[in-house]
Amino acid sequence: MSAPIDWSGLRAHWGRRACRLPGAAPALDPVRAYALVRRAAQPFRAGTRFLASPDVRFYVDGGWMRAPGDLLPGAEDADPAGYAQRVRARLDGRRFQLRVTQPLFLDYELWAQARATLAGLFAQVGQPSLALTATLWLGDADAATRGPQVEPAAASLRLPLLGGCLARCRRTRPRAAGAAGRTLCADAGEALYWPAGHWVEEADRGTTLGLAVSIPVGGEEAAVAVKDLLADLVDAELGAQAEVAMLDYPPRARGRDAIAPLRAVAAQMRSAVAGGALERALRASWAARASAAGLEPPPPPRADDALRPDDRVRLDRRSPLLRLAEGAQEWWAVNGHVFSVPVHPRAQALWRALHEPAAATVAQLCAGPRRRIDPGALALLQRLHDLRALQCERASA
Repeated sequence: MSAPIDWSGLRAHWGRRACRLPGAAPALDPVRAYALVRRAAQPFRAGTRFLASPDVRFYVDGGWMRAPGDLLPGAEDADPAGYAQRVRARLDGRRFQLRVTQPLFLDYELWAQARATLAGLFAQVGQPSLALTATLWLGDADAATRGPQVEPAAASLRLPLLGGCLARCRRTRPRAAGAAGRTLCADAGEALYWPAGHWVEEADRGTTLGLAVSIPVGGEEAAVAVKDLLADLVDAELGAQAEVAMLDYPPRARGRDAIAPLRAVAAQMRSAVAGGALERALRASWAARASAAGLEPPPPPRADDALRPDDRVRLDRRSPLLRLAEGAQEWWAVNGHVFSVPVHPRAQALWRALHEPAAATVAQLCAGPRRRIDPGALALLQRLHDLRALQCERASA
């Protein structure tokens, strides 16, 4: 859709200082992005929804308004400019900002545009091993609308799609008599970056719609991710056998028997680490994130769209299909999803055929003995289609 942002200058600044990055066009389609903001906000007009995804928050006067109601965009708001004008009139001219966190999975095209934009960044600094946080924002905020913000363990990107943004960056919390800090501005199609730990006061330059991205870089975030993955592995093994220990105080003679549930958990944790299950799970999660440029959650698979023998398919070059060896199996990852595939000649043949430049029919790709369709190859091809790894030219009815 758009010319990519030029990330080449970021390597020298990464982890060190804030900078502006040039670009030629918005990273996402602004019309689709606004439609997604309006769609995500609709349920919140009836009240705050806790632990919801996407999360929608409305900021004004330095704070989060818990129940903004019809201050959120609705069917009557045809475009960002009209919405901002309506809200300003309701707020007597006060500045505001609406933020929608993790909405992209609801619109695959927007999600893919964001992934394509961020792929250029991660080609410079390495693929992320932890999930990003992507937020669409809309408003005409000044520096006081949200106040000074800091992300101690995450690098930050701001990519305006309409309008522009300003960020005043400092290495310490702003004080009345403190240094002015460094001010950076970006217009639609450009980007701002600042490292973790920087205090930032942000403002919009007129009515602005943009994409904000947080990239985890702190070691504590990695520790939490490994802990959560290990807990999932232990829970999967113990399942209904897991118990909560009920301990006496003072301890009685049956103390060793009483802590048996804890010992079982500890034993399973040791087994997951020593036996390689944790490492395999970490590799699989990295493959999924690398195929998505760190964007989570991924869009759900297609439903009820079966391939037919005469359909012509080829790999969708917008969606990198990654392959990671894992003993007698491989991890295949695409669009944020990962699954295991046995190391088998049929799977390898399908991989090679899909990487040919020309499209082929489903029957050709899945041909088995006596020219019958191999059900295993068809199931694998169908999974790739469901996960949007393929471009498909439908056979005429």
